Amino acid sequence: MSTIVLSGGMEKVSGIKETASCFLMVAIVFVSPVQAKTIAQEEIPAAVLAGLKKHHQDVGAITVDKETHFGLTLYEVKFETHGNQHQALFDQQGRSFAHEEAINIQQLPTSLQLAVKKLFNQSTVKDAESIQHPDGRIEYEIDVLGDGVAWELILDNQAKLLSKERD
Repeated sequence: MSTIVLSGGMEKVSGIKETASCFLMVAIVFVSPVQAKTIAQEEIPAAVLAGLKKHHQDVGAITVDKETHFGLTLYEVKFETHGNQHQALFDQQGRSFAHEEAINIQQLPTSLQLAVKKLFNQSTVKDAESIQHPDGRIEYEIDVLGDGVAWELILDNQAKLLSKERD
């Protein structure tokens, strides 16, 4: 039995390239949904469920947020596999936009840990997620308490800071 919750919607944007602008859109989608609406499982497009099954065969119960960002409808599917929390973004046609997986902060690459330490005099990593894009790029979303302030950082796999926002 699946649990489904959907939020918002965007229309198809043709020609989106896997560039920094696409990254920013995905980061914004994961971080701040524009609209949220709970829907029944039977309301989830078959293409979204097929896309989920194609990329993640061992999914059980799911929660789905239907979100609208910049005029594009995306479905954020939340699920758990082997004890790990995941979020995957799909468009209405079932195409994958990104896959986010919670990771143990001890699993953060050393280069990322060092990059965080360079940003703050004092810091504590609260949690971290890896974000895999359809083109194979991997980025990391890291929630940090830095110098007494909560921050959300986005770094690429080379430890380059892409985004730093107060959380």
